[in-house]
Amino acid sequence: MVASNNSFFSITSTALGAALVFYPFRGSSRLAELAVISVMGALIFAVLLISFCRALEVGQSPRALRYLRALSRLVVLLSLGFCIGLAALNMEQRSTFAAPLPVQRIQKIDLVMQTDLRLLATGKLAGQAKVLSCEDDRGTRISSHGSVSLFFDASLLQLKDIAGQGSTLYVEGSFSPLQSSMPIFFVKNVMKISGPRGIDRLRFNVRRFILKVLQHELWGAFASALLLGMRDDLDGEFTEMYRRSGSSHVLALSGMHLGIIAGILAFLLRKMLGLRLSAILSLFVLVIYVYIAGFQPSLTRSLIMYMLMLFCFLSGINTSLVPIVGLAFLVQLLLDPLGMASLSAMLSYLALSGLVILSPIFADVLRGIVPRPLGNSLGASLGAFTATAPLVAAVFGVIYPIGIFAGAILSILASFFMIGSIVYLVFHQLIPILCPLVSQILSWTYFLQRAFLHMSSDFSFGLKNLHWVLVCLGSIATALIFVYFQYRGNTARTLSSFN
Repeated sequence: MVASNNSFFSITSTALGAALVFYPFRGSSRLAELAVISVMGALIFAVLLISFCRALEVGQSPRALRYLRALSRLVVLLSLGFCIGLAALNMEQRSTFAAPLPVQRIQKIDLVMQTDLRLLATGKLAGQAKVLSCEDDRGTRISSHGSVSLFFDASLLQLKDIAGQGSTLYVEGSFSPLQSSMPIFFVKNVMKISGPRGIDRLRFNVRRFILKVLQHELWGAFASALLLGMRDDLDGEFTEMYRRSGSSHVLALSGMHLGIIAGILAFLLRKMLGLRLSAILSLFVLVIYVYIAGFQPSLTRSLIMYMLMLFCFLSGINTSLVPIVGLAFLVQLLLDPLGMASLSAMLSYLALSGLVILSPIFADVLRGIVPRPLGNSLGASLGAFTATAPLVAAVFGVIYPIGIFAGAILSILASFFMIGSIVYLVFHQLIPILCPLVSQILSWTYFLQRAFLHMSSDFSFGLKNLHWVLVCLGSIATALIFVYFQYRGNTARTLSSFN
């Protein structure tokens, strides 16, 4: 069974409608409601107008009727997307902490950690937690709900070794007076702590075991960042070189990392179990991996996409990646609106859209100019850069064009390094005598990557103070130029074959 263009059109239009409501009106629920009501009113008027026009089918050409039907579907699908976006906005607002007491009087909160603690460049710990109750300066305690961002005093660094996702804390501190998308609570003292329980405790111990195995290796901090997203032990120079090389996305857990694990599993299981059974077992392993690494937005998006593609494969549905991306966006938006509001989620979906839509065009134009593997890698890097550049410019105020080339090479090196790190962990448990050999290979790869980072960061330059609108126009122009060259190349190949 082949998915028609109708499903492509339906899913992408609905996802676009949801994004147009969710992202522009975040943080202002009343404005969002007024905006959606206005847009919905306009759409209802458009539906009535289209219905009236369709009632006058006599004398209309078949082409006009087709356009009218397509417009009708677009209006309905955008309306559905707007409704989903509004529902996600309301769910995000309910997920955010709502103070039951005056915020300035709250001194103590009882909470459950929703994420693992991470070490910031400032030397402080940070995390996200769900609030259970609040207590003011008079000792009045009231139950509450919603999530807050936590920043711990520098004297509490030892918490990283005893607390993680699922831990229960009773802390003392104060809320930040600054307005942000999520309230910030500065923790000065931890009065009571209870470690993770049940499956969260098992997860915490597995993560601690992996970190313990890797911590004695020169390249261990880099392996921890690629496997678990733990950048705490990466030295500042290494992280800064990645940033100046425009390749920080390589360190962020995403579809690349999930794809490497899925590829290893397919290589090991496909001949023994067959394609279908190995795919199902791989999904089970990937769910465990994402749970251990943490349900970060980009990693969760990759897992949802794998589930959708597996469903299509088992059902015999042949479809492109674009509707899969759109459907994954809608599912994740409803499951985790708070996570989807983060910058990492927006960059993740923009980069993926660039990879799916633009990268094949870029790679096709580069074919014959550079070797095919490098052309594919450059095309993927250029597609992701083109799609994310406007948002990066708007948020950070600077973009590094060298990331187009450096990201392509660093992604290949990081993929090889991640595979080697997994092999090292397996050998550490099963064949420890081979660990020194694998460690030496990983050390060479690490030094090679560091040398390339030095070179790319030395030649790097940042485009600063560019308005995001200009960057957006530049991205559109780049895409159109490559589309034109692809068209010229296809035409030349067609004429050559004909001659």
